[in-house]
Amino acid sequence: MVILSRAALLASALWLAACSTQPDYQRPALALPASWANAGAATPSDGSASTSNLNTSWWKQLHDPAIDALIDAAYADQPTLAQAVARIDEARATLGVNQAQQLPQARLSASAARASSQNIASVNPPFTLLTNSASIGPSFSWELDLWGRLRESSEAARRRLDARDADAQGARLSLAAQIADGVLTLRACNYSLRIRDADIASRDTELDLMRRRLAVGNVAPVDEANASSNQANARTNRISQQEQCTRTVDALVALSGLDAAGVREWVTRPLAYSQEPASSTTIGTTDIDLLMPVPPPFQAALPAKVLLGHPSIISAEREAAASWAEIGVARANRLPQINLAAMLTGQWLSAFGQSAHFDTWSVGANLSAPLFDGGSGAANVRGAEARYRQAVASLRSTLRTTVQNIEDALAAQQSAEQRVITSQQATAAAHFGLRANEARWKAGAISRFELEDTRRLYNTAQESAIAAARDRAQAWVDLMRASGNASGDA
Repeated sequence: MVILSRAALLASALWLAACSTQPDYQRPALALPASWANAGAATPSDGSASTSNLNTSWWKQLHDPAIDALIDAAYADQPTLAQAVARIDEARATLGVNQAQQLPQARLSASAARASSQNIASVNPPFTLLTNSASIGPSFSWELDLWGRLRESSEAARRRLDARDADAQGARLSLAAQIADGVLTLRACNYSLRIRDADIASRDTELDLMRRRLAVGNVAPVDEANASSNQANARTNRISQQEQCTRTVDALVALSGLDAAGVREWVTRPLAYSQEPASSTTIGTTDIDLLMPVPPPFQAALPAKVLLGHPSIISAEREAAASWAEIGVARANRLPQINLAAMLTGQWLSAFGQSAHFDTWSVGANLSAPLFDGGSGAANVRGAEARYRQAVASLRSTLRTTVQNIEDALAAQQSAEQRVITSQQATAAAHFGLRANEARWKAGAISRFELEDTRRLYNTAQESAIAAARDRAQAWVDLMRASGNASGDA
């Protein structure tokens, strides 16, 4: 047996402590895009970025009452948000438990017992001995956090609470973006239904004319068959379009919690800057902005703080910080632990008709240290270090994905802006052609077939213009979602 002196034990403890010193956490270096404005600007090195600078009502810049109403309804009662809030509460409770472990603990214990025993056979006469006992008293304990085990545990819990808060912000952002996307899709779908109805009416007119001409022998039966096929295809496309509209309504019902009738009623309301919704299928060169929300201008270059303020990146960075703190916990678990303990107990004993009372107390310290654990302590440290490396890799992956999503959203918005211009030009030209051919038809210069061909070209141009306007607004919504809404005030 090897007996170590107190000095040797103290020296060993100090050496272990020096080997396990946990440096302060520093946010991992992130490769921000050099092309972004102020790419060198960053949040403090302790990673104290927060989502408090986000525009929490960014969707109101679209001036769409349906989007406003459905998002408000979803925020009031949505299972996804309720889950996110519950995860925040759970993380906050975990932090409270870890913080409480740093404080002295007090407990109260009490006991009472009544016992009986029979006399041995050699005693005469026989008798039964009844004994009553009771004790009560408080006890106190306090672990001296010499190596920061409890402190690092609390730090890890605090970081994860920040991560869950960022996750909740991300959930709110995603929910609002999904509803905005759905409303924009439904508006465009409803307008497309009107255009398809006009196309079917044109096909009906063409088929009726074709049948009249067939009756007098001016066309072949195949011409009537082609016109009938075109009419059937137009009706088929209309049915498919109606299904898409219904599916979009169902998705908005699931997201907002409103019923289908309520969703449809909100989407049929005019935009905030228009007086009346479009009641016909005729769209002028500027009327398209009254049918679909017009997003505010976008920023061609975004500041780097957009990335560092993104809820997903904040959550990933907080997870990395928590994993770093857990390395300190794993290291501290290999070091000696000192617990201070104190106890005060009052005891009462009654037997043979007599009673006695005793008061006892004790104060001391308890030292425990691992001597041989088969390498489990070192393995726990290596596992904590590996989890930290995983968290850092996840953070960098999240950053790259966020950069890609923002760049894609910017490209989509620029493309949509250009397509809005060209589609409106095409709509204006088709509208001019339709008006001119209507005049020519009334003058007998062209046939009704040529007029209907022109009308269908105009319908197609209108549908392309509506789709471009929808894509423009949805691209802006995607940019708000991709950037974490940090650019929502731009």
